[in-house]
Amino acid sequence: MNLVSLAEMEPGQTGTVKAIDGGCGMAARLQSLGLYPGQKVAKLSSVFQKGPVVIVINRSQVALGYGRACRIYVELENQTRSI
Repeated sequence: MNLVSLAEMEPGQTGTVKAIDGGCGMAARLQSLGLYPGQKVAKLSSVFQKGPVVIVINRSQVALGYGRACRIYVELENQTRSI
């Protein structure tokens, strides 16, 4: 299993949320944004090295703070392409 945090993902990578390392309040807030274990996400960008992380969830763009993004773990999809 290839788990990385949202902050560590490269722009353009996709994956499935596997774990959220936070309390009930953080989990509830993320769930209200549509982000919960089992949900597919794609990373769009990081503005600064430790700035907001922009992801796509269900065709909606969501910006998360760097600290929060570091506590959300994603299993990356297999990015191999055949020519």
